[in-house]
Amino acid sequence: MVSFVCNYCQATLKKPKLDQHAQRCYNATFSCIDCNTDFVGDSYRQHTACMTEEQKYKNKMAAKNTKKPAATPAAVVPKSTVDQLKEKQSQVASDVAPTETTTKKRKHEKSDESTASPKEEKKSKEEKKSKDKSAKGQAASSWDDSELSATPAGALTNAITFVCENEPGVAFADLKKKCVKMVTKHPKCTFSKSDVKDEFAAAVLAALSEGN
Repeated sequence: MVSFVCNYCQATLKKPKLDQHAQRCYNATFSCIDCNTDFVGDSYRQHTACMTEEQKYKNKMAAKNTKKPAATPAAVVPKSTVDQLKEKQSQVASDVAPTETTTKKRKHEKSDESTASPKEEKKSKEEKKSKDKSAKGQAASSWDDSELSATPAGALTNAITFVCENEPGVAFADLKKKCVKMVTKHPKCTFSKSDVKDEFAAAVLAALSEGN
């Protein structure tokens, strides 16, 4: 016997019960479960026979045989982090080039050192050694959860080296996010997030030079 489904309440019914259901279910319309034919009003009364199980099986098999096999996507070989850093090196080189003002300042300092008296020169050297020791004490040579470099670029360089060693296949964009987060979330970080992001280009070149 043909079975129907009510399109309004999704109830499954045999044909003899359709008239009774139509009186209880407002705006009910019916569809044949076997052939998926929709009937409006009481036109379902004329639907007395439908396809046999053998016909349904043949239709399903024909539809299955006509499906095309899904194309196998080509394997994508991820680039290593070092390759990605080298590709970005040319793009960020201009961001970290020394300015003319810095170059002039260094020349001026060398000129002052050459004209200083022996006592002043000795005192200057001692002060420089003291500053260097202090800076070395503040700067970490590698990433440390309890210590942080005194500059954003130094901290980022250590973070980049750490991430590349532990995640060789990390993408360049993910590398930047991870390293900026590592530095800014460090308990001893005093840098602003914008300063850390601005120094990322310099840190990339520093990390590449250390790797070479």
